[in-house]
Amino acid sequence: MTTTVPFLLLVTVGLFALALGGCTPKHTPEPETAAIPPQTKAWMDRLTVRTEYDPKTGFIVAREVVPLPGALRDAPPLPEALEAARRSGKPVLAFATADRCGPCQQYKKDALNDPRVVAWIQEGRAHVAHVEVDRQTDAVALLPSSAIPMTYWMVDGQVVASLRGQRSADELLEFLRGRS
Repeated sequence: MTTTVPFLLLVTVGLFALALGGCTPKHTPEPETAAIPPQTKAWMDRLTVRTEYDPKTGFIVAREVVPLPGALRDAPPLPEALEAARRSGKPVLAFATADRCGPCQQYKKDALNDPRVVAWIQEGRAHVAHVEVDRQTDAVALLPSSAIPMTYWMVDGQVVASLRGQRSADELLEFLRGRS
């Protein structure tokens, strides 16, 4: 008889909890996500690097960082490239990107790592520099724009031509051939 009372008490409490919904799964709504603007969505659909949309900034944020080719990775910082260009009389080819930028990572993956572009850079027609805009604020101050990705052709320390945005290797090579 003494074991029946605790058992009945347990069943009663259990049924009461069940009636209050304590044992039923609760519906938790999905976190609200801002709709991606159609033009941005179309752009993101063309990218092959992992990205996501940041509704607060409107940016396509990279979720992977593509390594630079050795010719750019080992290039001097922009101030040093400009000084070397001053001494040699050659132009400077500068690339501005950011690790956080999805289109920048796609530009590095497609155009900057293309063997034809790497070969052009290695020919030495221009001093090259890569500016990681979030880490090289001194170099960013030498550029006329904070837009990324950007490609700059500089003569005597001045930007004389620029190529805005993520481009294909063919578009970049056309830009380069038009300068040299």
